[in-house]
Amino acid sequence: MHDCCIVGGGVIGLSIAWELARRGRTVSVVSCDALRHGASWAAAGIFPAQPQDTLTKLRGTPIERLTQYSDRLHRQWAESLLEETGINNGFHRCGSLAIAITEETNSDILTSVEKWKRLQVKHEPISLKDLRQLEPALNSGFMADHLRSAYYLPNETQVRPPRHLKALREACLRRGVEIVDDVRVQNFTFDSGRIVTMNIEGRNVARCSMHAAQFCIAAGAWSEDLLQKLNLNVPTRPWRGQILLHKTDPGLLRHIINIGSGLDYIIPRDDGHLLVGSTIEDVGFDVSTTPLSLDRLSTIAGELFPDLMSRQPKDFWAGLRPGSPDGLPTIGPVPAVDNAWLATGHYRSGFHLSTGTAHLIADSMCGISTELQMDFFSAERAGLAESTSLVS
Repeated sequence: MHDCCIVGGGVIGLSIAWELARRGRTVSVVSCDALRHGASWAAAGIFPAQPQDTLTKLRGTPIERLTQYSDRLHRQWAESLLEETGINNGFHRCGSLAIAITEETNSDILTSVEKWKRLQVKHEPISLKDLRQLEPALNSGFMADHLRSAYYLPNETQVRPPRHLKALREACLRRGVEIVDDVRVQNFTFDSGRIVTMNIEGRNVARCSMHAAQFCIAAGAWSEDLLQKLNLNVPTRPWRGQILLHKTDPGLLRHIINIGSGLDYIIPRDDGHLLVGSTIEDVGFDVSTTPLSLDRLSTIAGELFPDLMSRQPKDFWAGLRPGSPDGLPTIGPVPAVDNAWLATGHYRSGFHLSTGTAHLIADSMCGISTELQMDFFSAERAGLAESTSLVS
């Protein structure tokens, strides 16, 4: 019997588990699928630039405030995880270049500029000459022919998702969190509107019951099916993203390259690895990669960096992002269930929003007033969720 049971072993679930464990709660985590098939392991780890004055109040819409809140927590978490586990998650502010090479991507950047101004995100337009000085490896001929506009954002940040997940998992284990992998939730049993037990079964685990005072569903793209077992309909659609990994000489690229608003990107790691992404594909729970999409990513990288044209990628993979109908995450209590919460639907921002989400959920589960209002992310918003009364 634990105080809290988290369903989902990705970055959201592990973040909630660690935050609760740091508050003295006993916690268990059950994970239903191989980590590499989820959004967390497959993520790129880009954190878009945010206002850097942490003394000012959070600005903008509720989702923009949650993003700033999460961003402010990430440096603290990186330091705490390193102290607790000795694992460096690769968090650092490397800066980024937003470039437009088509009219469509130029329009995207102009929209972003208005947002940066409104939120007071540091940014500056740069010329082709400046761009070449910042990134000498860029294809000068291609940029001269195609560049529409470019901006430098010094405060864009990155993290290395596999390392961050490794650190989170290790930190959880060191604080006594029980983690059960490769299991499926079969059903829940209820009494007087509360979950009494959660029944699980897996390849290495015989059918058994998990007991906890509180439960939280944080299973990413798999959350919809689990929530239906709680008589709650919260649409959570999987969106496939494919990524290429190249290995180059360290220092070939120094900044994140975002094409337009960042739907396509190239991310340099300190050790010379380059991530090239990404796709947005509505293909259900299919985590396979496709030659067509990988070729498109290779073309983008090759046009910008000719050195990559002759190289074969070191690896490639796909992950499933959990999307929602309105594009916003769903965070908060489960309607009609007194001891259950949910945190899902983060789409492409799960890694960035994981710290803020963990704090909000942990505050709510501990009965503490949350720093941000959670109603905007509730399951009931705009009729997103449909629920029926639970039968004892």
